[in-house]
Amino acid sequence: MKKRRVRLLTLLLLSVVTAACGSGTNESASGSPSGAGASAPMPDPVEIEFWNIWGGELIDALVKEYNSSQSKVKVNAVYVQNGYEGIVEKLQVQAAAKKLPDVVSNGLLYTRFANDVMRAVPLDPFIKRDGYDISDFFPTMLNLGKNEQGQQIGMPYGISTPILYYNADQFKAAGLDPDKPPQTWEEFTQVAKQLTRDGRYGASVPIDFGWLYQAVMQTYGGSMMSADGKMVGLDSEASVNAVQTIVDMVNKDKSMPLLQQIQTFDAMAKGNVSMLVNTTAGISMIKPTAKFELRTAPFPTYGGKRVVPAGGANLMLFSADKAKQEAAWDFIKFMIDPKQSVKISTSTGYMVSRKKALDDPDMQKFLTDNPVYKATYEQVDVMVPWFNFPGTGGTRVQKIISDQIQAALQGQKTPKDAMKEAAKQANALIQS
Repeated sequence: MKKRRVRLLTLLLLSVVTAACGSGTNESASGSPSGAGASAPMPDPVEIEFWNIWGGELIDALVKEYNSSQSKVKVNAVYVQNGYEGIVEKLQVQAAAKKLPDVVSNGLLYTRFANDVMRAVPLDPFIKRDGYDISDFFPTMLNLGKNEQGQQIGMPYGISTPILYYNADQFKAAGLDPDKPPQTWEEFTQVAKQLTRDGRYGASVPIDFGWLYQAVMQTYGGSMMSADGKMVGLDSEASVNAVQTIVDMVNKDKSMPLLQQIQTFDAMAKGNVSMLVNTTAGISMIKPTAKFELRTAPFPTYGGKRVVPAGGANLMLFSADKAKQEAAWDFIKFMIDPKQSVKISTSTGYMVSRKKALDDPDMQKFLTDNPVYKATYEQVDVMVPWFNFPGTGGTRVQKIISDQIQAALQGQKTPKDAMKEAAKQANALIQS
């Protein structure tokens, strides 16, 4: 999603995290061998910076809770504008000045960049030394933070997958069974036509859907790169077919409007579209204002296959200073604690990243009371990393994909020509 422009992620401003687990306190040193002297003064806490794209009440509450839970570390939260792209740009500037931050919420689209260019610090030594149990993390989520060497360079935080939203009331009005939402892309397009009536559209998929493109394309059987890793797979038959499906909904069936990411949530909440394929993190943008029965279902399949790339971020460590590394690791552990994960998930729609959190009684009660949050967990086993293209220009490929798909959606190019051009430009970048 894609994990996600600033406006989407400001949903997090609406939540307030109250209680959290602590991480220990410093002990005072005795003044003299006999203990008769006054205690030595407490050492100053190690100060670290936490770059994030959320800011606001949630982050302030989390950081305040952590800082007050112990005396060894003081975290200063730094809000970075322009989403994960803004963080990448700022990281490059700070790297040149040799003043990298200590902890960063790094977008999943930029995991390779963080490893190859920014040299994110592997967390495996800390995990092994502390005996930190990672066995309850969903394996597919842990994979989101691994580099090509298998090192854990990030811990999952604020993860989402694309799901299907639908308006149960409008299903009933169209003579459709709301207990049987479309399960395949073929059904999705047909149901969208049936729901297109009374001045509204049957479905919506955001036209700036680079992240969702990967989901549809791989579900259709495509690969983002060739097996040898030298060429992109953007112009494959599966890729063209995936784009053609969305283009036909807009230009042939007239069942889908041309809307950007944030606009799709608003249209769904107002009842202007009956179905929406988008990130599960959008629940908090739809549910509070929807005046209808909102339901969700897993991402549609194609040929029995479903692939859902993860949106969101990893928490990563960039500091070269040993003391700050220790402080940063302690803060990361606090942020990914199961109880914290439950509170964040129940407030925002993002997924918990570990089984202990999902099995937590508070989380289970929340899912029972709010079944719209369940769909994303039904597909956690088919979650894959948001694909990171190689090369120094790899981070720019997503914009190429988005631009060419929009050209096809607007009738300026055929899907085949659009994806052929996308592949040409992308190959030139990754091979430069």
